[in-house]
Amino acid sequence: MKLTDIFRLINRNWFLLVAITTVTAASIFFFTQDQVDEYKSGTTIYTGIASGYNISDVTESSTQYKAAKDGFANLISILDSRDLRDELGFRLLASHLMLKAHDPNIIGEEAYTTLKEMIPASLRSKLVGATLEETSKNLAAYFNASQDNVIRDVIYSSELGYSGDALASLESKRMGDSDLLQITYTFRDPAQTKHTLDMLTQLLFEKHRTLFTAQSESVVNHFVKTTEKAQERLKNAEESLLRFQQTNGIIDYNTQVGNTTTEKNTLAAKANDLDIEYAGASSTLRSLEQSLKKRGIPNLYSQEVLQLKNRLSRVTTEIVELELLNRGNANGPQSGRLAALKKEADELSEKMKGSVDMHYANTHSVEGLPTTNLLNDWVRTTYTMEELKSKRNLLNQQRSAYSQEYEKLMPLGDENRKLTREVTMAEQEYLAQLDGLNQSKLNQQNIEMASQLKVIDAPYMPGSPTKLTRILLILFGAIGVFLVTLGVLLTRELLDDSLRKPSVAVKKMEYPIFGVLPATISSSSKQLQLAQNAEDQLARQLILKMKQKDSSYPFVVGVLSSMSGEGKTALCRALANNLISMGIETQVLHPENHKGTVSPDAHNTFYSPIQGVLTDATIGDLAGLDYLNNAVVLVEFPAVLEETYPVSLFKHLDLVLLTVRSNRVWQQSDKTMFENIQKVTNAPIETVLSSVRPDDAKEMVVVKPKQVLQDQKVLPSPKGLPALETV
Repeated sequence: MKLTDIFRLINRNWFLLVAITTVTAASIFFFTQDQVDEYKSGTTIYTGIASGYNISDVTESSTQYKAAKDGFANLISILDSRDLRDELGFRLLASHLMLKAHDPNIIGEEAYTTLKEMIPASLRSKLVGATLEETSKNLAAYFNASQDNVIRDVIYSSELGYSGDALASLESKRMGDSDLLQITYTFRDPAQTKHTLDMLTQLLFEKHRTLFTAQSESVVNHFVKTTEKAQERLKNAEESLLRFQQTNGIIDYNTQVGNTTTEKNTLAAKANDLDIEYAGASSTLRSLEQSLKKRGIPNLYSQEVLQLKNRLSRVTTEIVELELLNRGNANGPQSGRLAALKKEADELSEKMKGSVDMHYANTHSVEGLPTTNLLNDWVRTTYTMEELKSKRNLLNQQRSAYSQEYEKLMPLGDENRKLTREVTMAEQEYLAQLDGLNQSKLNQQNIEMASQLKVIDAPYMPGSPTKLTRILLILFGAIGVFLVTLGVLLTRELLDDSLRKPSVAVKKMEYPIFGVLPATISSSSKQLQLAQNAEDQLARQLILKMKQKDSSYPFVVGVLSSMSGEGKTALCRALANNLISMGIETQVLHPENHKGTVSPDAHNTFYSPIQGVLTDATIGDLAGLDYLNNAVVLVEFPAVLEETYPVSLFKHLDLVLLTVRSNRVWQQSDKTMFENIQKVTNAPIETVLSSVRPDDAKEMVVVKPKQVLQDQKVLPSPKGLPALETV
């Protein structure tokens, strides 16, 4: 729909729009004439939700938009809550009851007088406490004590400003994207308006702080309890592991197992090497003893030699032990003892050698064979044997000790891993709960800092009532009902499936538009002039069609419609009158059932449609041979979907004018009928849209200005008829 169509719709229904709008405005004015004056006050609160200092901003960077939006939504929800407004009502009443005398900054004189009349002094003395909170609690208790008492009447009185309905005018909104929250209140008493906002801000601060503090405290308490449980579990797991390690002599299980395995393997390799060295030394010693025996020394193991040998064995064993303890450290605590033992070992070796030499001298002559080198080798080999034997014994002891340690540690691996795993899991849980506790405490501090609301624009005492309320109510009410009515009209127009106007009809009917017959719903000169111009245009269109026929016979036009009442008769009358006025002889044939509605004269005759059905009738058979004296013959057919019509005349027609009302829907039955008619006639079918609204008719008809004179051109009439005029 175009903008011009909307303007036409408004112009067409202007009376309805104006009437409904006027009635609505008058009704609002009438019903609000007893409205009392109302006063409006407001306050602005800084919340710090969006851009205030926030500890979490120090530790993490995050988008604050959603958090700020949710914070303001929560704050406004608190303001709109029923509990807060109920408590506000009790506090307001408590503050008024605690007044010793009338205070113009808290309550109006009229309201104060009414309150004193409703609540007796005796009851007032019982309810008023030492503080505002105590008085408010007393009022709430008395209010809930019974279903019928004075306090209930006072609270539910909308005129006194304590009820939920009276406090419904409290409005809160965020100012743009700032940290500011604006609260407004409208009431009939200016002093009470300001005082209500004062009490509201105080109560809001308390509720807001209590809500956020309680929420954070519950979270902190939860993490405190869970952290204590996790710490106790960790302590028990550590004690279990400690007891296990103390019982089994474990300091670090994995290190101990690894060291034991390594030492065990190392000692096994050393033992193998010592066995090889010991075997070699033993073989050398036996060889030396055999050599010395062959040289006349029969007994190398006398009593003295055996004692020296045993002593040397003990010294050698002690040397080996000290060397293993010092591990080559020359500055160790046993280094002096080790040096003394080595010196003693050398002395014992020399004594063994001297004992053997003395024994040999006592048993042999001087002429004996030299044996000095052999004896030195024997003593050295004996010393080596004793040293190797001591090392072997000590190494075997160490191997046995490490084997026992290894055999003891290996079965304890599963239990040690289990206990260690429990300690690790308990430690992880404890650290997680500890981190949650720290975060909750940080969040608690953040909430405490972020929830500090501040009043930056205190409530003010309104000096004048909001007079524009009634005017705005009337204005917006009138505009609203105007727009609603216009919307209904636009909806009807958009949902209208009728032909309406020529541009719509040509799309739905698929026949060219011959002309229109406007609806004259009033006697205005403009509409009458438009109708006359439309009829003139129809006549001119018909003359153009006549000029396209090269024949001396009359131009025969069939006027058809699907149903009766489509404007066929009006079209025939309009065409005939205009053509005759131009000097064109015209005859109109009407069906017999039109007798009584159409006056018979020289230009109007009647025929029986049945003649054109039963026989192959022609125009002459129905109109008589005199019709040849006319230039145009208009044949009005009965409604083709309702009555019998002369089918035989279709092949004698030069033009078919299909009349259809603009306010009806073109049905499939209409379409099918005229498609069939098109098959039996060679005449073109064109549409004449009747009952067209004047605004829609202007698509094809132009209203001429009165000051323009029409220049007329004289055209020759066919067959010697009088001259006709056309524009």
